[in-house]
Amino acid sequence: MYITARERKILDVLLRTKDEIPIREIADQIGVSSRTIHRDLKGLEPILKSHGIILDKKAGSGLKLITSVRNRNSLLSIIHQQIQADYMPSERQALILLKLLEANDPVKLFTLADELGVTVATISNDLDKVKSSLESFQLSLIRRRGYGVEIQGDETHIREAIGYLIMQHTDEINLLSLLREKIVKPIPATANTLSEQLLGLISKEKLKIIEQSVDAIRNSLQNQLVDSAYIALVIHLALALERIQQGETIRMPLEQLDKLKSTKEFGVARNLIEQLEDVFNITIPEAEMGYITTHLLGAKVRNGEDFSEETDLMMAFKAKQLIELVSERINVDFNQSDHLLNDLVSHLKPSLYRLQENKEIENPLTDQIERDYEELFQIVEETAHEVFPYHFPKTEIAFLVMHFASALLSMEAYRGLRVLVICSSGIGTSKILAAKLTRQFKEIEEIEHRSLFELEELDTTRYDLVVSTIALSDIDQYIQVNPMLPTSDIHKIAHVLRKIRISDSIKIKNFDEGRKPFSDKTAKEIRGSVEAIHKYAEVVDQLLNAMKVTHHLMGTYEEILKVTCQYFETEGYIDDGHSVMEALLKREQLGGLGITGTKLALFHARHGQIKQPIFTVQILAEPISIQSMDQTAMEIHTILLMLAPANIHKEGLEVLSFLSSLIVESSESVQILQSKNAEKIDRYVANQLHRFLEEKLS
Repeated sequence: MYITARERKILDVLLRTKDEIPIREIADQIGVSSRTIHRDLKGLEPILKSHGIILDKKAGSGLKLITSVRNRNSLLSIIHQQIQADYMPSERQALILLKLLEANDPVKLFTLADELGVTVATISNDLDKVKSSLESFQLSLIRRRGYGVEIQGDETHIREAIGYLIMQHTDEINLLSLLREKIVKPIPATANTLSEQLLGLISKEKLKIIEQSVDAIRNSLQNQLVDSAYIALVIHLALALERIQQGETIRMPLEQLDKLKSTKEFGVARNLIEQLEDVFNITIPEAEMGYITTHLLGAKVRNGEDFSEETDLMMAFKAKQLIELVSERINVDFNQSDHLLNDLVSHLKPSLYRLQENKEIENPLTDQIERDYEELFQIVEETAHEVFPYHFPKTEIAFLVMHFASALLSMEAYRGLRVLVICSSGIGTSKILAAKLTRQFKEIEEIEHRSLFELEELDTTRYDLVVSTIALSDIDQYIQVNPMLPTSDIHKIAHVLRKIRISDSIKIKNFDEGRKPFSDKTAKEIRGSVEAIHKYAEVVDQLLNAMKVTHHLMGTYEEILKVTCQYFETEGYIDDGHSVMEALLKREQLGGLGITGTKLALFHARHGQIKQPIFTVQILAEPISIQSMDQTAMEIHTILLMLAPANIHKEGLEVLSFLSSLIVESSESVQILQSKNAEKIDRYVANQLHRFLEEKLS
């Protein structure tokens, strides 16, 4: 049995998909046209039939294999055992990259051609395409007649390229399964699939030990790593150990290493390296700790972080601006979402770090998200490029779109949807299906069920969704389902309804701001609510008591901070003013604090010597130059100072986060805060804190 590389790809997708899959989706995954898939299916049907597998073609929903688990696994095994001298071009190019990245010496073109079963001309053509991929990792492809071909570049970038190949061509679920296996099985020596060859770079025994070490330090991190970041860190460490044992080590500029040493993540990286040194009995250079620190800093986390902390504030300003502009452009008030700002801040912090470090941002759902939410995608993409001084790849835009889409779905008000149900007779099964749809999807307000014979008389554009138990030839947009509505059909409908709701929400000017109905609570919930309100009120009271707007006749910002900290030490709000001032200056060295587009700078710190939350405004007699949050020079004449105890509770952080957001809430707030009018500023801040407290009480 001979199966071409493309046929094998199609079979692999079908055999690993339990539900129906549209032909267009298969085409997108493989990188060919839908017409090509249709053509190849004709040759695949006899192969499937010979293995007792039926190819079920469902109009309106796609393809599905009807088979037993045994037959499915048997065919999977056969196509993976087949000697693959006919790799897909993308696979062959990945293997070429892999072989060159591994090689310590130049490799001859005829050697690559012989190993991959193609001509030297094909290898030469592949190298032209590989070259552009290498440039994105700051690596060079050297080709000379009689010399061969090799990759030259920094060891850091070589590792990044190998790690990217593994993450791109190996399924995340398979990697997780591999890490979680209790019995370590060796990768077969005759590994043929690209995934197997990539994983063959790393000892599975090492992977298991490293995974256990990484798992042990997870609690040292402020938040849990998401699976993709967790896997990337394990893969990176495994590659690092393999390369170190081969005598390949990375270098890092001392200035960058010293800067990383000041972060909490560096301490976590040090603990991790020390564990691995003991286990593998090797010495790991300090630069490796710095490199692991960059991974931790660039890793996405599961839980949202408050944005009153350090560099999160810069993200908050930019995220707030992004929300405002997107709200304006699609006529939806995203400020009503109680989680969007925090979610964006938590997401953007590691993402922007990765962009600054020229690290790849991966998102396998990019094409689907752009296709499903086309209008929202375009608006978010245009707005992000206006707000941020970076070029966002589409993979990152797709993540931002999902945050906005999630906010749209969680905001309460949306109109009920109209659904048309079609079956052959219009009675019986259609009524059962309609009842199931009503129970399953609360957003459906009205359902009509009609027969196939009535379809010609209906204006289907009046409905948000058409669901049918039979194939329809006259309607392009519909979902064909089983009348019993199995889980796979529920998922299909839920996906389409999400798209409809988001598309529909973009056309709505504003959501209803009505009060939530009273809900019965337990005594424990009530006590928790009362306790939280007490904490909010206490922090607001402390801020109002310490609030101070001061005019300074002269002095640098360092001198002004010193005087201000000494004042609060005298007043009993701070134990050691000098320590707090040093913390503020240290924070300023890490990145700009000037708020772009204003005359304001926000200095802030959390410290063990601070006894209560403080917010003050310091007005300068003459403008001074300071670094902005966009890392450019700017002039300011007003310093906003925000201080908090190191162990402040989450309610206190929420109040300070609210104060931070005021700075970018509107042009009016900026005008007042930089007005130099002490009475006006004091009154504005007090009223805003009062408004915050009233909203919590209501």
